[in-house]
Amino acid sequence: MVVDRVPSPFVEHPRIVYYVADITNVHQMNAILAKHRPDAVVHLAALLADTCEQDPVSATRVNIVATQDLIELSITHGVRRFVFMSSASVYHPQTPEPVREEDAGRPVSYYGVTKYSGELIGLWYWSKGLIDFRILRPTVVFGPGRFRGPSAEYSSLLVEAALRGERAVIKNPEDRVNYIYVRDVSSALVALVEAEKVSYRAYNAAGFVCRVLEFAELIRKLVPSFQYEIRPAEAVRYAAVIDDSRLRREFGWRPVYTYEKAIEDYVETARRGEELFRIY
Repeated sequence: MVVDRVPSPFVEHPRIVYYVADITNVHQMNAILAKHRPDAVVHLAALLADTCEQDPVSATRVNIVATQDLIELSITHGVRRFVFMSSASVYHPQTPEPVREEDAGRPVSYYGVTKYSGELIGLWYWSKGLIDFRILRPTVVFGPGRFRGPSAEYSSLLVEAALRGERAVIKNPEDRVNYIYVRDVSSALVALVEAEKVSYRAYNAAGFVCRVLEFAELIRKLVPSFQYEIRPAEAVRYAAVIDDSRLRREFGWRPVYTYEKAIEDYVETARRGEELFRIY
């Protein structure tokens, strides 16, 4: 079962039930959970960093209040596991590396504030024995369909420009970034959802580290016509070296799509499409 406020990108499939609904609409969400009574909820809905900075009131309503409402509804309807998609934005960009889960709590963006608030709210419910609340903190997520948010400017949107034959602009060529491909994030989420028990409440998920300029050159290897220009400007930064040994040790998880393999899969997926959903 999938809930989003936009029309379904999925092809018709007997195992996919899709609802167009708004996470802030308690009545809609209550009706859906009451009908299906899922065993687990994976909460991905959020306003991203640029929108949060521009409209913190809406960000609070969507990222914090709606998260608490969804936790409450999940408890009401017997959900056992609640997996919360957090972010490396809960860490200060200057946190000494490697950054570990216990380093959270000093976000510099309002998006990070909302994500850390969501974590704390969920952990309170867990501490009361009301729900099994689990947290995933991925680094900079990129991949087909991941076009929003300021970090997309130096990740997915560079690949998209290459595929469209457009000249890209890079603002932060020397910034080190920990990129994680969307398929690796999905496998980390599956691991957290399916585990009967977990040893920790929060888990980092990291991919590969390189400078933005190096990322652009990886794209050029697969799309030789790709052109870009450098116009230095401020860009959103995150800590680059992330310790995700908890996730690796406990679940045997490893990022599969790193460096060229991630870009290659991105390009192939954009060109041939996916079996279950359409992005373009």
